[in-house]
Amino acid sequence: MSVSTTSPMNLKKPSKPVQEIIKTTGKQIPENFIYQLPNKATNHDHSEIKYMDSNIIDLSLLSSSSSNLHEEELRKLRFILSSWGGFQLINHGLSSSLLSQIREVWKEFFALPLEVKQKQCKSNDWYEGYGGDTVSEDQSYNWNDRLRLKTQPPDQRNYNIWPDFVPNFRETLQEYTMEVKRVLEIILKAIAKSINLEENSFFNECGGNEGVHIFTRFNHYPPCSSPSQVLGIKPHSDGSAITILLQDNEVEGLQVEKDKQWFKVPIVPDALFINIGDQLEIMSNGILKSVIHKVVIDKERERISVAMLCAPPPHKEIEPFTELVDKERPLQFNKVKNYFGDLFFQYYPRGERSITTLKF
Repeated sequence: MSVSTTSPMNLKKPSKPVQEIIKTTGKQIPENFIYQLPNKATNHDHSEIKYMDSNIIDLSLLSSSSSNLHEEELRKLRFILSSWGGFQLINHGLSSSLLSQIREVWKEFFALPLEVKQKQCKSNDWYEGYGGDTVSEDQSYNWNDRLRLKTQPPDQRNYNIWPDFVPNFRETLQEYTMEVKRVLEIILKAIAKSINLEENSFFNECGGNEGVHIFTRFNHYPPCSSPSQVLGIKPHSDGSAITILLQDNEVEGLQVEKDKQWFKVPIVPDALFINIGDQLEIMSNGILKSVIHKVVIDKERERISVAMLCAPPPHKEIEPFTELVDKERPLQFNKVKNYFGDLFFQYYPRGERSITTLKF
């Protein structure tokens, strides 16, 4: 069953986008957006949080014809993934002008009047379209508005909800998707080699030449007068195999967890932030770890980002590679089909990790 046809259970979504809510409530935060920390002793002062290590991977070195440069970057990649699970990718081949264009078209979209955005981008589908995130009855809403579209494979795009009232939106998203798809193939092959798998292992599991499934999420995080009371996105790991994120080029907000501590993800000009998702953790039998992350809100400035969540086709059954199962590392996970569409979205709205249900 595909993501776009999976029915939610006991879920709710905001009656209005956050952009519209703050026009009427001003500095008062609606109660159903206030995030209650699981541990009240946890420090909510984000200014005290340290930055993550400078985890920079150079794609040109991963693709280098020099075996020494290639192997050195592979070793660096393995170390970063085993310690952090995410990295900043530079020299990826996406031009600065394309990155500027994709930022500009999503800024133009979110600046449009509500009735314009809702008219075309409203969908009866619970996953795609414009609006806020669904949550279970006992959860608070995320402080963000989003537009979610399926962009790969091309024959599964719902062009009825692709904005045609923003000049060059469709053309820019198409070009950006093709470039991300190119980067994805190189990264999947490099990650496989870094843990001593045949280089096509992950790539083939994610669809290979038939095509990976890519879900694009445009995020808009309005400022909040009391940012310590809300979260742009609550702590979670992604249900993808890999997520490729283009951050805001001015406003920080993304944080990742390591050793039960939170770290800020810095803005690296023109870099793409790559993080491991649950499905690569499953395939690697736990050698790779999906990154738990969240988004905090700025008090005065809006923040935008675009995430491309890359996953195997829904019909593809995934499980740990047998080469990665031995006495020292026994089988960690059960096999699963359509993890992103079925299992992940049963647990994500409740603030729970679906991957734990597959562990032995």
